[in-house]
Amino acid sequence: MSRPEERLRSERSQFRVMWIVVAVLLAWLAFGFVREPAASWPERWIIGGLACCFAAPMVATRGWRRTLPALDRTPRRATVTGQVHFAVDPDSDSDMPAHDLIEVRVDIDGVQVDTTIADIVAAESRVRFGVGSVWNVYAFENPAALNNDHRTRVILAEAHEDVVRTGYDLGTYVLHQEPGPGSDLLLRRFADDRRARKAAAS
Repeated sequence: MSRPEERLRSERSQFRVMWIVVAVLLAWLAFGFVREPAASWPERWIIGGLACCFAAPMVATRGWRRTLPALDRTPRRATVTGQVHFAVDPDSDSDMPAHDLIEVRVDIDGVQVDTTIADIVAAESRVRFGVGSVWNVYAFENPAALNNDHRTRVILAEAHEDVVRTGYDLGTYVLHQEPGPGSDLLLRRFADDRRARKAAAS
């Protein structure tokens, strides 16, 4: 099982290669207009189609790579209250696999909030999340910032890097990947990252 840092490096390398391929194809397409003899229309269509094929996955996944709302990295104690199952409509064309999320109750600024851990915990680690067990989590500064299904999300803190995950479900964005320990989600960019770096430097 790979670590989050390894998966992130692999993903960035793949996207870097794909962007290079797109750039080369577009340069070839542009050169086809000025060279002698000029590129034929079938050649232009083929090169343009290939460029679109390589660019499409990067455009389609830009939501997964966008900056997330500000995350309050104050560790909070979350008590497990149950699990919730997510599955797509069997009549839909989606191939998104079904998954379970852990439901928890968290004290946020003196208020007991029922929420859901965004990390998709793999079956081999999920047995540890029995009702009443307590876990350290981070909450978004605006808890409902990514809410599209009437559920807010929290993220497992670094103290639980040994938990095996198979992706994450932020409500608006869901990512499934190969099982592995550690949090891919905490490696994402958050709106307050720059502010946190300045505070750490001062």
